[in-house]
Amino acid sequence: MRTQKKVEKMRKALMRSNTRLLLTAVVIFQALAMLLIALKPETASLQPLILAAAIPLVTILVTNLMGRIWPVDRAILILVLLLASVGLIALSDICRSEETPRSQAIYALVGVVAMFIGAGLIRGLSDWKKRTPLLMALCALALVTPWLPAPIGGWYDGARNWIHLGPISGQPSEFMKPVLIVILAAGFSNRARFARCLPYTFAALCCGILLTERDLGALLLYFLTTVLMYYVASSNGALCIAGLGMGAGAAVIAYNAMPYVQDRVAIWKNPWSDPLDAGYQIVHALIAIGSGGLFGMGLGLGMPRNVPLYHSDFIFTSIAEEFGLIFSIALMAVYVLIIMRGLIVAMNARTSFHSITAFGLVAMLGLQALLIIGGNTKLLPLTGVTLPLVSYGGSSLVSTFFSMGMLLGISSMNAEDEARDIEKIALREEVRP
Repeated sequence: MRTQKKVEKMRKALMRSNTRLLLTAVVIFQALAMLLIALKPETASLQPLILAAAIPLVTILVTNLMGRIWPVDRAILILVLLLASVGLIALSDICRSEETPRSQAIYALVGVVAMFIGAGLIRGLSDWKKRTPLLMALCALALVTPWLPAPIGGWYDGARNWIHLGPISGQPSEFMKPVLIVILAAGFSNRARFARCLPYTFAALCCGILLTERDLGALLLYFLTTVLMYYVASSNGALCIAGLGMGAGAAVIAYNAMPYVQDRVAIWKNPWSDPLDAGYQIVHALIAIGSGGLFGMGLGLGMPRNVPLYHSDFIFTSIAEEFGLIFSIALMAVYVLIIMRGLIVAMNARTSFHSITAFGLVAMLGLQALLIIGGNTKLLPLTGVTLPLVSYGGSSLVSTFFSMGMLLGISSMNAEDEARDIEKIALREEVRP
């Protein structure tokens, strides 16, 4: 009994030590990077100095506060905050105006609050299946709001996926990602059979709405996440392959029926056919990545502004140019680590609903990162999604923070279940003669 308690204490102490080292490294990186930006003569101002102190302070406070409220996976929490800080650092360096990083900092604070809310909701609410009809109605209504007449609904960059409510604007498809995951997890848990799963019809409806709005990036994320979640819930590989085949067939039909899809594929295949217009983004993105080399050109020494949407869709190329290939690979490794830790959370969950939900959250994160990094490097056609937690944009940032909060909430429930199991084992050993 004593030996088991000692082993458990040593394991927890080792975990705290590892995350403490990680937290220290992240805080040092945040402070030094922002100080370098603040000390550049051409961009010297008070805002980078404030951020150099505020970002590490917020990281420490949020990590300790959430860790004290719930026994969350601190490694996931620190890595999530690291990605958000990389976005703030990059935006502070490459944007012409201080308004963009200031807005991103405000979005990040709202996102931190949303992360706490997400953790509390997944822990506090039960019987999600009863709430599924309400969530379906909420999700469907939100997705169709961009079709409202101006000034509420409107087009942006070829897609009708934005709503404007006075000074506030956002993308409903971003906010509905965690809602869709909860709906699918509630439908797939315990009875993941095709004939009895209403979420299939609902997911198809969502994809149809997104297709009419030309939001191809969100459509692809919704579709692939649905297929992956069904596979882990049912292990029905044949049906999932059939679903992917149907999706491929729909993509072929969309390619033949929609000229703008043909244009995107043509530019992806050969951006140098029109380097001054349609292929301008990809051509200059590749030039920027190549210019960065292994170690980058240094903060403020590249020309990331030559790429349109350098602060949102193409922020990965900006980071690759100024920080280099090694840092870019490390950035991708952070996403991989979050996904791996999230999969462990999914496997340790005690209910099928929480297990499938955790998997869906990290699957959505991984797919989104894969699509945008693949688009920036010309491995995949551009789909217009953002790099999670890094790209500029309040909708994506707040939604991803909320999703990661749900994942952290599930990890805390796993830790509490494990602690109860240890207590039960201890009690059994104490009552033995």
